[in-house]
Amino acid sequence: MKPVVDGDCEGEVVLVDQYMSFLGEVDPVRGIVKTEKEEISVEGKILVFKGSRGSTVGSYVIYAMKQYGRSPLCMLVKEVEPILIAGCVIAEIPLLVVEEYDDFAGTLKNKNHRYVRYTRGSGILYAW
Repeated sequence: MKPVVDGDCEGEVVLVDQYMSFLGEVDPVRGIVKTEKEEISVEGKILVFKGSRGSTVGSYVIYAMKQYGRSPLCMLVKEVEPILIAGCVIAEIPLLVVEEYDDFAGTLKNKNHRYVRYTRGSGILYAW
């Protein structure tokens, strides 16, 4: 576990096991991620996804989610890029890189873990 924007987080997990564009695939007013199959609420949850792609506007979409009170508690990703980091910094949303992301995502899928806890500075991610 590698904190990029450090902070505590504990809560229900939402796994969107793909790369996302915050511009177009995220509705900041409703706190919804739109995938090909469904719309998923991320408000007040831990958002787990591979990473972000796309427009520089993505940082502002993340900030808008926070301003509307619809943001995730924290974000856990496989890869980071500057737009995602900037968005999490300005919105004060913890952002963590999960170094063994594929194993972690597989555990979330296969064992039906629904909650995660990370404590600032511990480097330990708990899932149950």
